[in-house]
Formats: sequence, structure tokens, C-alpha cells
Amino acid sequence: MSKIFQWDNPVWAFLGKLTDMVILTVLWMLCCIPLVTAGASTSALYDVSLKLSKNQEGYIFSSFFRAFGRHWKRGTAVWLGCVCVGVFLASDICLYSRIDSRAGVVLLASAGMLGIIFLMTFVYLFPLIALYDWGMKRLFAAAFVTALKNPGWTLLMLVSAGGIAAVGIFVMAPVLIISAGLTAYIHAKIISILFHA
Repeated sequence: MSKIFQWDNPVWAFLGKLTDMVILTVLWMLCCIPLVTAGASTSALYDVSLKLSKNQEGYIFSSFFRAFGRHWKRGTAVWLGCVCVGVFLASDICLYSRIDSRAGVVLLASAGMLGIIFLMTFVYLFPLIALYDWGMKRLFAAAFVTALKNPGWTLLMLVSAGGIAAVGIFVMAPVLIISAGLTAYIHAKIISILFHA
């Protein structure tokens, strides 16, 4: 009975991680409110999640805001660039889907493939910002190569992000309170395997 109240009990450890994910999700959401800061907020989310995945967390609040400041410039630049590319690809797909010809099908398939490659690359960008102090060129190249070299892990990252969001939106709304933290934690475990970080 006394083991239940020990701090190293697996139940307490699980509840501690769950609490950390709630805090991270709330911090991430609050720091994304002026949409421009979503990149820095997501980079900070991954920075803390990578530490959580290795049990090196410390103080969540101070770690998050330190990482937010450290990744502000690159995170914001990457985010704004990705938003522009995403809007361009989405408008292309929307436009090409209305063309009723063989050329329209080819253009739609091409835009769809570019969209998939974009998503596969995008899923690695913010974890890599959190891990390495690379320039933009190297960052995008590493994300692109990692996505193509590890299609299974990339698919797992995309499915886990989409699945957690879908469960929160369509099945059980309380899942949304841990959605960002849980997604980043799962991705951090995968990134740790891929980059031995």
C-alpha cells in the first residue's frame, strides 16, 4: 500500500507526464494566438518535448519561454514560409480540381504529390529547429532528406498528428487539451530514434 504514494510509482509518473502535456498544450495555444508566432511556439513545444522524452524536463514554463525566445527568429521565418507554400499548393489543388480535362488530372496529381512532399518535410522542420542551430538551407534540406529516407516514421508522425486531432475534434473533445503536447511527445520519441538525440 505504501508503494502507491511513492513518487517513482508508474501511475504518478504517467500523471506527471499527462500534466506536462496539458501545460505544454495550453502554453503552445496561448503563444500561437497572434498567428505569426505559431512557428516560434511550435519550436518551443518541440524543444521542451524533446527534453520530456528523455526525462530531462525541469521547469516547463521557464523552459518553454526560454526556447520561445531562442527560436523566435528561425521559427517565425520557417512558419511564414510554410504558410505561403501551403496556401499556394492548396489554391493550385483547388484550381486544378475544377479543370475537366486530361491536363487537369495531370496538374492535380502533380500538385497533390508536391503537397504530400511538403507535408512530409513540414513535419520535421520544427523538431529540427529545436535540435540544431542550422541555417535555413541546411534545415530544409535535412527535413526533406529525412522525410524521404524514413517514409515509415514520417507516415507515423503524420498519422499520429492527424489521428490525435481527429479524436479530439470528432470523438472526445477533452483530448484537445493534451493534443499538441502528446503529438510533440510522440514526435520527439521518433526524432530521438532517427537523430540519436
